[in-house]
Amino acid sequence: MNRLFASCLAIPLLLLPCLGMAQEPVVTKPAGVVVERTFWVKAGKERQFAMLFDRTQLPRLKALLNDRQITSFSTASPLIHTGNDQWAFRVRIRWSSWDAFAKDASARVDQKSNPTLTYEQALFGDLVIDRKDTVIQEDNFGAAN
Repeated sequence: MNRLFASCLAIPLLLLPCLGMAQEPVVTKPAGVVVERTFWVKAGKERQFAMLFDRTQLPRLKALLNDRQITSFSTASPLIHTGNDQWAFRVRIRWSSWDAFAKDASARVDQKSNPTLTYEQALFGDLVIDRKDTVIQEDNFGAAN
């Protein structure tokens, strides 16, 4: 009788891990290096920054995409200004490899002191209070796209 009771109790316990695996969401690990590039922009200069980003940075990112140095990128800007002295604009770049990211990072010029910059590039640099590149781990939950 004790064996029958123990067997009836053991079978559902053995099936619990199988049930848990079926209910967990799908997690995909993207290939390459994901970098979130954040620009902190002077207050009141958001539109000018966005226009200059479209004219100076967007063509460069599209060229990197065509050269397969990056596999994708996306931009994000706040819909509502928070009221502090800065406005944050984010670009999430999925680099194809560490080498491609390192090559771009080493080629980055100082936007404030380089005398060979175009007027638009220099103005873009003047609108940016700070810029930070953060290598992030990105986990995508849910159905794969």
